[in-house]
Amino acid sequence: MIERKTTKRRKLFEIIEMGLSDSRAAGLFDWFMIILIILNVVSVALETVPSIFSQYGTQLFIFEFFSLFIFCLEYIFRVWVSVEYRADPDGPGKLSFRLRFMTSPLMLIDFLAIAPTLIFIFGIDFRLLRIFRLLRLFKLMRYSPGLASLGSVLYDERRALIATLIIILGLASFAATIMYNLERHVQPDSFGTIPDALWWALATLTTVGYGDIVPITWAGRLFGGVVMIFGVCMYALPVGIIASGFASEIHQRDFVVRWGLVGNVPLFKGLDAHLIQTISKHLRSSVVEKKHLVAQKGQLADKMYLIVSGKVLRKHGRGTTTLETGGFFGAKSLMEKVDYKSNYVTETKCHFFILDAQVFHHLLEENPALKARIDSAYKTTTYSDFGQTPSIT
Repeated sequence: MIERKTTKRRKLFEIIEMGLSDSRAAGLFDWFMIILIILNVVSVALETVPSIFSQYGTQLFIFEFFSLFIFCLEYIFRVWVSVEYRADPDGPGKLSFRLRFMTSPLMLIDFLAIAPTLIFIFGIDFRLLRIFRLLRLFKLMRYSPGLASLGSVLYDERRALIATLIIILGLASFAATIMYNLERHVQPDSFGTIPDALWWALATLTTVGYGDIVPITWAGRLFGGVVMIFGVCMYALPVGIIASGFASEIHQRDFVVRWGLVGNVPLFKGLDAHLIQTISKHLRSSVVEKKHLVAQKGQLADKMYLIVSGKVLRKHGRGTTTLETGGFFGAKSLMEKVDYKSNYVTETKCHFFILDAQVFHHLLEENPALKARIDSAYKTTTYSDFGQTPSIT
């Protein structure tokens, strides 16, 4: 295994590519780029307002070139640090790897976002190309997990979406053909050709309903009503596909996090995969603000808490212990059906997975081997054997 050297390139890679959550520089960089991208989209819109452009045209021009400088610098740095994705960053083939990296979807978006202004600098004023500056909005995909998930859903569901599009276009062509034959004699200007009738069909099927072209014969109106009903059904198809895919993506990512956390908790480590899956399904998520008393000493234990993120202070007679991500508490008290023996206060904003007492005891009853394993673990091990000391209380 090749050891990673902490070089300047590696540090820059961790800031602009990895976006490490524990890095203040990475957080500042992400927020700076997000704000800059949003301001660029606003600037493109304001340039089209004559009164604003005449008064602030120079400032907008300066801001455009400042943004261009930042985006170009970001693009160059991303290409430079891209080799850190490799197992051996300084090994042979760095140039070919960087060239392949430049053709990745996000890098192509980055290039198209700066290309129109670069072309303008060299004296070629293709104003239509300047519309591509709005592609800078898509750069937000780098900084938003939600947008990245949506992009992944669109790619995964591409076959279903393409099939839906083909069905809609086929239905629109069929509707346009029928309406052409029903209305062309009474409205030759609006339905004189199938392409003319296709405009009405698309406006009706997509439920937009401009109303600029409407049937006037009884047969045309009757058929138009049928097309409207089909339009409502067809319009819901792509929306349903994307919504279902997005929900599945979020649930899958959440399940992977739960599985990893449960599987690594010392209390559950090494259990059967099916049992870990069962435990994961019964966990519920909760976000608690800082300085909040989660469990109180003397209160009957009714929950087990797994720390997904944040820090919790365990205050007991011997002092204070800090529990961090991956830690847990409440298990021992829950097992023995006694009161919590310590106070647990969130030091930072925390995300918990919670296992209620009823579910916990049900799992033990349904899985005698699990109960025997836990009983044996408490009899033969110390607190430190369970990970973050002393997290089992």
